[in-house]
Amino acid sequence: MAIHDLQIKPAITKPSRLDLILAEEIPAVLKKIDPKALSSKSKIRRLILAGAVSLNNRQERRPALLVFPGTKINVTLNIEKFLFEKTPDDVSFELTQENILFEDESILLVNKPARFPTEATIVVTRDNLHSAVKRYLNSKGTFRNQPYSGLLHRLDRDTSGVILFSKTRTVNASIHDSFLRKIVQKEYLAITTLPTNQKHPESNFSVKDHIARISPKGAPGKWGEVSNGGDEAHTDFALVDAGKTLLLIRAFPRTGRTHQIRVHLSGIGLPIIGDPLYGGKTDLSGKPVLRAMLHAASITIPHPVTGKPLTVSAPLPKDFTALASSAGLSIS
Repeated sequence: MAIHDLQIKPAITKPSRLDLILAEEIPAVLKKIDPKALSSKSKIRRLILAGAVSLNNRQERRPALLVFPGTKINVTLNIEKFLFEKTPDDVSFELTQENILFEDESILLVNKPARFPTEATIVVTRDNLHSAVKRYLNSKGTFRNQPYSGLLHRLDRDTSGVILFSKTRTVNASIHDSFLRKIVQKEYLAITTLPTNQKHPESNFSVKDHIARISPKGAPGKWGEVSNGGDEAHTDFALVDAGKTLLLIRAFPRTGRTHQIRVHLSGIGLPIIGDPLYGGKTDLSGKPVLRAMLHAASITIPHPVTGKPLTVSAPLPKDFTALASSAGLSIS
C-alpha cells in the first residue's frame, strides 16, 4: 500500500479554496507516481473530508476553506484508497410517461424508483432523478433555454414513490409556504422487523423528539435523537399488518427532517428491513434485501395555482409487494 507524504506550497497570490488548490496540485503528483492515474473533484473532496490534509500542521476537513498565500499544505496520500472508485449500484432510469403521476403547466409529480439518487452527488458522472426530469422536459419540445425544473423536497436514494417538482419559478414560493406551514400531508409505507421483545406496537403511535447528525464528517451521514439542540421531529404511525417476523407500518411525517422516519422507527426498536445504517436486516430467509423498504405512498398539497387540495399516489413497486407477500403481510 503506497502512502506518500506531500508538502505543497501553493503558488497563489490571493486566497483560494483548498479543494481547488489540490485539484491543481494533486494531478501533477499522480502523473509522477502513475501516469495512468486519474484525479477528480470528488476524490479531492473525499481526501479532505477523510482528514488527510493539514494546513500549517493543523488538520483541515473543509473543502471550501480559503487558503492564504504562504500557507503550508501537507497531504497524506494513500494511492490505493485515493484511486478507488466505488461503483454505486444505482438503477438505470429514464423518465417516461409511465412514471408521471401528475403533470400540468406548473408542477410535475413523479414516481421515483428505489436505488436512484434524487439529486446530483459529488460524483459528477452519477445520474439522478433531477437530471432525468430535466431530460424529460427538454424532450417535449424545442427550447432556446433549458426548461426549468425545481426540486422542492427530497427522497432518500433507497426510497421509492411520489416526489414533486415545479416547472416554473413562479410557484416555488407557494409550495415552499405550504411546506413551511406544515399543511402538506405525506404518507409512507415501511416494512420493519419485529422488536426484540416480539411485542407488536399499538395500532396508532407517535414519536416526537429532536434529531441531528450523529456521525462524524467523512463518514456516511447518520442522524439520531439528541438531548440538546437538533431539530424538532414528529412522526405519526399506524400498524397496518403484522406477520411472524415483519410488520407493515404507515408513517405520516409531520416535519421533514433528514432520515426522520428511519430514525424514529429504529429508535423504538422497529428498524426498516434493508436499512443497515439504522439496524435493519439485509436479508430475509437467506435472500438479500437490496434496499430500505420505505415507499412514499402519497402526497396531498394545495395546488400552487388553484389552491385546491391535490392528492397524488404512487403505486407500490414490485420488490416491496413481493417482500410483503413473502412475509405474509396484507397491504390492502
